[in-house]
Amino acid sequence: MALYFALSALWTTYMAIETYVFGRPQSRPHFVGFLVTHTVLAPLSFVLSATSGVLRERIETAYRGAWESKRRFARMDRKKLIG
Repeated sequence: MALYFALSALWTTYMAIETYVFGRPQSRPHFVGFLVTHTVLAPLSFVLSATSGVLRERIETAYRGAWESKRRFARMDRKKLIG
């Protein structure tokens, strides 16, 4: 149970930063509803975010960036390392 509370607190903190720092003021949910949604329903909230929400966008953006970096590195002329 302590693990659930720790993970839900981390998840709620992450979602609070995403929602209240990066979101527009008009689209922010009510604070109590936000806490209920992301603390009590943390596993469901995580799954929804991972499949269609903010977390999925972050993961896809990071993956695309890494893929482009890998392709760029593969096209570059290999430089000899000193040492």
